[in-house]
Amino acid sequence: MKKKIETPLQGYLSSIVAFIIATAFGIVVFSAVSQRAVESLAQSKLMMNVSRQSVHFEDILDVNYQFLDGVAAQIGKDGVLLSQKNQDMLSAIKSTTSINHVALIEPDGTSHYENGDVKDVSHRDYFKEGITGQRILSDPVQSSVDHETRVILGVPVLHNDSVIGLLGASYNVTALNHLMFDDLFGSKGFCIIIDEDGNIITLDGNSDTQKISYTDNFFEFFDKWNFRSNNSLQEIRDAFQTQSDGVLKLIQPEDPDSSRYIAYTPLHLNNWMMCYIIPVSVANESYMFVHDYELALNGYFMVLVLLLIWRIAVIHTRDRKELVHSAQIDGLTAVYNKEHTQPVIDAFLRTCRPDTLHAFLILDIDKFKDVNDTWGHAVGDLILQRVGAFLKNQFRDDDIIGRIGGDEFVILMKNIGNKDIALNRVETMLNQIRSIKQPEMDNQSITFSVGVAFSPEQGIRFDNLYRNADKALYQTKRGGRNNYTVYEKA
Repeated sequence: MKKKIETPLQGYLSSIVAFIIATAFGIVVFSAVSQRAVESLAQSKLMMNVSRQSVHFEDILDVNYQFLDGVAAQIGKDGVLLSQKNQDMLSAIKSTTSINHVALIEPDGTSHYENGDVKDVSHRDYFKEGITGQRILSDPVQSSVDHETRVILGVPVLHNDSVIGLLGASYNVTALNHLMFDDLFGSKGFCIIIDEDGNIITLDGNSDTQKISYTDNFFEFFDKWNFRSNNSLQEIRDAFQTQSDGVLKLIQPEDPDSSRYIAYTPLHLNNWMMCYIIPVSVANESYMFVHDYELALNGYFMVLVLLLIWRIAVIHTRDRKELVHSAQIDGLTAVYNKEHTQPVIDAFLRTCRPDTLHAFLILDIDKFKDVNDTWGHAVGDLILQRVGAFLKNQFRDDDIIGRIGGDEFVILMKNIGNKDIALNRVETMLNQIRSIKQPEMDNQSITFSVGVAFSPEQGIRFDNLYRNADKALYQTKRGGRNNYTVYEKA
């Protein structure tokens, strides 16, 4: 089977298609990589934010513990837990700090509050833990004093290294919010502290970011959301066990555009976990310049593609013109070749006005064979080149000049006003060629023999004009060459 030859245009088109495919692939890869880079940067910033908040939270709690340790040390000096002096101290603490209630708890669990109330807290887990000599931080509990939900901070009261009671301070759960500072995203985030069962210890932040409340369970609330790839809330459950941190990305089913990041980190207090929630659009906002660069790159590549198409079109047009030109022009003399001369003259004669006058010339170089025989074909070719250039200078750009034989040329002088104009031009041409010395021929000159016919009088087609002009040329040669003859009917 004969192999199909690819045309230059097909080659250009295949190159364009290959370039566009390669460019599109590059843009897709760049977009994917840039998107991952944006998400990676945003998630790193999220982790930094939640880590800072957790450290800040722990530091503030530590300051409160140190304060309570100092008070407990004063109480334990004389070994008397319950005294008027200590009761006055509790009242002073209540009135000068953000603590809601403060109490001294006896080893049997009897709790004495600053306002005089006495309650039994021996059943509380925080009491059981604290009486062993440890600092305590309770999960939210309902106060037995005012029945509000609070967390209890407590330290042991020591005398001679023995625990003689506990000093406890209760904080309203909402007071813990003030321990969490403003986030890095213009207070658009939402911070939650949960226990390992998903119960909410406290929450703070922009309520528009996430509609979750103290009555919700964290895991149950977000279990309705879709997580990207293999991410799931199980990662946060596992983080409680491994005390690790991370970031999840989730989407609300009824609103796919409301994607959220959840960054989480352990607090190392009561096995609590701090979670920070922020809309993906907000977290990625500071890196949107990457998308601007991506759009600019896309536009740049589109301009390149258009420029490539334009350039290829220009090259193809130029190559086509050169191809057509090379098919029409004689390579030696730079005038029309034999194959194209007749068609172009006939085409003009068919379309011109029938009453216009044209001159048809046949020109031979006299004794050109002697030039080749005496000085060689290289000199002969050089003489032909000079004759081609000479003829193009002698006639107008619109006139048709063609080489139809070895040393034979034809010229169609278009739209001449009268015959004398053409004959004067022929005489001028003959005189000028005689005056030109040819160095390669020992400064000899060459001469022309010319036959002339006029259209439409002596023909309206190439073959008619050629036949009549050739008869005139024959008469010129019979008359001694180096001249011209006008065809006349016998």
